[in-house]
Amino acid sequence: MSNTDGRSGGRTGSSTDTSGPFGQDLEELRRRYADISDLAGASAVLGWDQATYMPKGGAAARGRQSATLNRIAHQKATDPKLGRLLERLVKEAGDLDPESDEACLVRVARRDFEKSTKVPEAFVARSSAAFAASYNAWTRARPENDFAAMRGHLETILDLNREWAGYFAPWAHIADPHIDSADEGQTTETVRALFADLRAFLVPLVRAIAEQPLADDSCLKGRFPEAQQIALSLDVARAFGYDLDRGRLDKTHHPFCTRFAGGDIRITTRVREDDIGDCLFSVLHEAGHAMYEQGVAASLDGTPLGSGASAGVHESQSRLWENLVGRSHGFWEWAFPKLKAAFPGSFDGVPLDTFYKAINKVERSLIRTDADEVTYNLHVMMRFDLEIEMLEGRLAVKDLPEAWRERFRADFGFA
Repeated sequence: MSNTDGRSGGRTGSSTDTSGPFGQDLEELRRRYADISDLAGASAVLGWDQATYMPKGGAAARGRQSATLNRIAHQKATDPKLGRLLERLVKEAGDLDPESDEACLVRVARRDFEKSTKVPEAFVARSSAAFAASYNAWTRARPENDFAAMRGHLETILDLNREWAGYFAPWAHIADPHIDSADEGQTTETVRALFADLRAFLVPLVRAIAEQPLADDSCLKGRFPEAQQIALSLDVARAFGYDLDRGRLDKTHHPFCTRFAGGDIRITTRVREDDIGDCLFSVLHEAGHAMYEQGVAASLDGTPLGSGASAGVHESQSRLWENLVGRSHGFWEWAFPKLKAAFPGSFDGVPLDTFYKAINKVERSLIRTDADEVTYNLHVMMRFDLEIEMLEGRLAVKDLPEAWRERFRADFGFA
């Protein structure tokens, strides 16, 4: 998971020589967006703190603080002076290479401005406070599996998401603005078509695998102290390329990556001392997000081009490092001796091939973040379809648990 904003940037940096009025206007644009970026970074720090170290008593104030910062950032992002500046820049950029950083900056900034001006400032503050409150409630409800405690928050968030989509009407589907915000150009129709093809292949595949004997993953269970797990995970992430001079690792309820600036991109994980896989693979996943962000050209920091291209590209990077590299046999030929050294005696007598099969075990589970590489996408598609039904008004929040169980039985064969 990444809570970076998925802007249409992520470029390595290619510049066109500019001067004169256009250059002056471009510098003003960069200054304005540096302010907006700083406010977004400060808000991200508050969000990271809420998810890591903030005491429970800080929740109410944190929602208010986040709302204030996001409201001020929205004011700057919708300033009419910024709009007039962009109008000039669009005209002045006509002769530039359309793939140059300057032309892309003007194009993406204009797109973002037009989107921002559709959303009222009061809504931004109200939704920021609601999201902060719902996260705090979730951290208490999740360990107890207490859906009733979350129902009111979910209903509020659903209403806010419908309201937000309404600011971008007309659309073909109420979910389209949300999807476009994460992956520009994608729609409910295109995602549904993709998922339908994938689901038709995955459901029978998962059932066929489930009929076979399960791989033995007992070697992953035992006693693995937290400090050693975190140290090993960090060593592997650093070997992958995660730069700890520009990042750090902390514990949280649900792992994520967050970007404060190009020089401060942090990841989080969770640890189960009786299971070696949870912390390690969470770190590899989030390090994939972070390395993608760390690869963005420093010259783009503080601009709308200064982070990853889309949520889809972001997730491709995290799952690449977690699964295609992190669960590969070749990788563990290098890493298995390090694992043995980190946990003396725990893997004595465990052949590499046994460990390799254990970390690639396919087993249907109820929790997406615990899912294996084969069943993971079924979780994503199920959640997508249920969210669509709720946005459309065909599924009430109160009926979500039963709808979830029915869909789980259909796709996974149990609930």
